[in-house]
Amino acid sequence: MQFTHEHEWIDYNGTVGFVGASKFKLKGIEKIDSIKWYHRKGTIEKGTLIAEIHAEDAVIPIHAPVKCKFLGQNQKLNENLNLILESPQDSGWVFFVTPSKFLNNDTLLSAEEYQKLISTSEVFSDQ
Repeated sequence: MQFTHEHEWIDYNGTVGFVGASKFKLKGIEKIDSIKWYHRKGTIEKGTLIAEIHAEDAVIPIHAPVKCKFLGQNQKLNENLNLILESPQDSGWVFFVTPSKFLNNDTLLSAEEYQKLISTSEVFSDQ
């Protein structure tokens, strides 16, 4: 699993990458009301807005973490949007893609690097 500086993640399984929002990005959200989709066809550039999670008064954008092609939404979310909150970095993935290039993720953070990033962010947000 790799992370962006915007608190999204991608987890590869063969030629497919599952994308979601990190637990840190969802902090403080208790219930998800809806997801607004921005359907993208063809090649999607890294950073392109794919979906917005609407929760209470918050709008949480989810971007493409890498250059890719959009393959589809997590169909389990049709039955339970709160799966994103219940299992944000596992079953609560939002959509899946096929990356344009594999293992060329120099701007993504490893789990260890991401943990350092959010540890620093938490320190500053507590002050």
